[in-house]
Amino acid sequence: MSRPVTLFTGQFADLTLEVIAEKASKWGYDGIELPCWGDHFNVQKALNDSNYCKGRHELLGTYGL
Repeated sequence: MSRPVTLFTGQFADLTLEVIAEKASKWGYDGIELPCWGDHFNVQKALNDSNYCKGRHELLGTYGL
């Protein structure tokens, strides 16, 4: 059974989620792990906005992650 190869994006928090998602996809990663800093994932928005997580998921899907 193969396992997906993922990248933790915390070291790239100075880049937007879209920029690092595009790069990770080009670099051959299957997925990314989002930190709760920078613009990658905002816990408070996730708790208060019912569309926030869906939007993050859709953005990652755009790049096959």
